[in-house]
Amino acid sequence: MRAIAIAALLCAAWAPAVFGNQFNQMFRSTSHDFGTVAKAAKTEYRFQFENPYSQPIHVRSVRTSCGCTTPIIETETIAPGGQGSILARFNTGTHSGARAATVTVTFDKPSFGEVQLHVKGYIRTDVVFQPGEASLGTVSQGTGKSIQIVVDYAGKPTWQITGVRCDEKCITVEREEKIRQNGRIQYAMTVSINGDAPAGPLQSEIVLQTNDRNLTTVPIRLTANVLPEVSITPNLLSLGDINREESIKQLLILKAQQPFRVLGVESEAFAIEINNRNEEAKTLHTLPLSLRAIGNTASGDARGKIKVLTDIEDKPSLEIDVVYRLKTELPASTALTPGSSESIDSEIDSFYNPLRE
Repeated sequence: MRAIAIAALLCAAWAPAVFGNQFNQMFRSTSHDFGTVAKAAKTEYRFQFENPYSQPIHVRSVRTSCGCTTPIIETETIAPGGQGSILARFNTGTHSGARAATVTVTFDKPSFGEVQLHVKGYIRTDVVFQPGEASLGTVSQGTGKSIQIVVDYAGKPTWQITGVRCDEKCITVEREEKIRQNGRIQYAMTVSINGDAPAGPLQSEIVLQTNDRNLTTVPIRLTANVLPEVSITPNLLSLGDINREESIKQLLILKAQQPFRVLGVESEAFAIEINNRNEEAKTLHTLPLSLRAIGNTASGDARGKIKVLTDIEDKPSLEIDVVYRLKTELPASTALTPGSSESIDSEIDSFYNPLRE
């Protein structure tokens, strides 16, 4: 009895460590160095992880060892195969100097476990960005946009910004010295995004290069959301198992920056009807479709495309992929209705014929 009790205690002590190691392996990274950042600069890092289990994962809580970092649960419940994230926000407005924190993430499903995430960085008090990040906001694809960032420095009278680096080809940064007097130095930076920017969210950084030998670079966060000229939702249709000539109802949503007209819908894999079609020009179209699989596609897994025709000069058509599976069907001449007299007689004959022989 005593041996069983000891074994139970050992298992209880060992289980959290085992589960902790398993949860630890879900994270793409468990540490991040913010490097040198300016006072009041918006600085954060997203720790991403994936659920490899057949059951949902639940994040119970997060805690931090230092007030210099605020942890945020961005995804509480993660389905099997899904992704989640924990955001670590570096509090540059209220702290300064070298800072480090350990963020402890506690899971309670499918089992108990903890993961420790580590962040560190150096917050400069002599450099301040206004605003704290280069946020371009929402930008229409094909158009440009610019914002201004003010860089204030208080320190060595010889301090200079010697260069600016950004890895995004669609971003340009220009700088101009505005003030240099009484120990204060100020630069104005113009951050611009051009029309070549790809659609979707943009997250990067701009790095200032200085003549400070001790701290040669200072980064500032860069964000933007580039909206496509026209978008279609969903961009993939998954129809599942369907019968040939079966009518399938689907809804497409088209959105653009300028009013446009939908001229038609076509496909080589489907016969398509648009229900309640509206031919007027507008920025948002909802297309209720009826689809019927046609052609000589064999039964089994299949793919096709649907093309939506518009009067947009640069986007005369939009294509979406369709995946589906055609069910195997018996020819009409041999198909039998389950439970019918013909079906039952056929089953009886197939059972007794070998015995008669």
